[in-house]
Amino acid sequence: MPPQPGQGRTPAAASSNSTSANNTSTTSAPHNPIAKVIWEGSIPIQFSWDKAEAAAVGSSAVESFFYEAQRCSYFSLLTSHVRKHFVDMALHFIGDDAEVWYDYEGTPLKWHYPIGLLYDIHGLQASSGRGMNGSLLPWKVTVHFQNFPGDKLIKSQAVDICQDYFMAMIKEADYLRNGTTKKVMNMSKSDQTQLWDGLSSNNYDRFWGMNYKLMQNDGVMARNLPIRIYLPENCPVIQEPVSPIDDKEQPKTLRQILNASLPDLFPLVETGPPVAGAMIHGIIPSLDTSAIWASQNMSYPDNFLHVVIIFK
Repeated sequence: MPPQPGQGRTPAAASSNSTSANNTSTTSAPHNPIAKVIWEGSIPIQFSWDKAEAAAVGSSAVESFFYEAQRCSYFSLLTSHVRKHFVDMALHFIGDDAEVWYDYEGTPLKWHYPIGLLYDIHGLQASSGRGMNGSLLPWKVTVHFQNFPGDKLIKSQAVDICQDYFMAMIKEADYLRNGTTKKVMNMSKSDQTQLWDGLSSNNYDRFWGMNYKLMQNDGVMARNLPIRIYLPENCPVIQEPVSPIDDKEQPKTLRQILNASLPDLFPLVETGPPVAGAMIHGIIPSLDTSAIWASQNMSYPDNFLHVVIIFK
């Protein structure tokens, strides 16, 4: 079953685009071709109903649902599409979308993480650790409509809760960068609505027209860079204060940032073949890349630079 026309848009797209069309005061996004390319990144996903759940109701051959998902989006924004497909096929589901959850190869997927980050962690990072180099696309994700794993996932992946988590990350990034959340707290309700609507409707201009105000530092050096580092095997996420400059007041590189937290994996001077790489949005940039530049241009919409460690 091939992807259907328009399936790259989230359920909120129609209403949000209508809002955008009626809002003549929406700020235009600045020209940034790198941010635009990252924004347009997508992952084809094959959603399959859990076999045990399907068999329990006598539906063992339900067609999978294919969707071209934006890397920067969230599973919570896709759930209504996914649910509708399986309800139309065979599923008798009268519960709430918040009860729906997803897994990849048996591991529940954290709905409050961006889809691209989840794919990099559970798909590309995990496959590199097993020595697999083949294509993982479409990404095969299993859908569950019961037995929500409350011990492994935050309960309730409803869209409004996802929005709350997203805004919490935006505030945290603002605090790390500026030492205060003043920029976010000073946003009007309509400004915050524009930010979320731009993301949920995959409207680059609408989102970045507002987010640019949060990312720019008005010529002042950021106190810290909002960076999160993900290691394999369910290791705790590394998030530490990261100064953008070194002792000589020179911009730090990604290698310097990673060396501070993982010196054995990322030595400042390579003495042999590298043992690990840093993946951002599915690509492995040079470790000589300026961390400031990477933060400004390669952060996810939550304004964090999410770095996934890949072993070579």
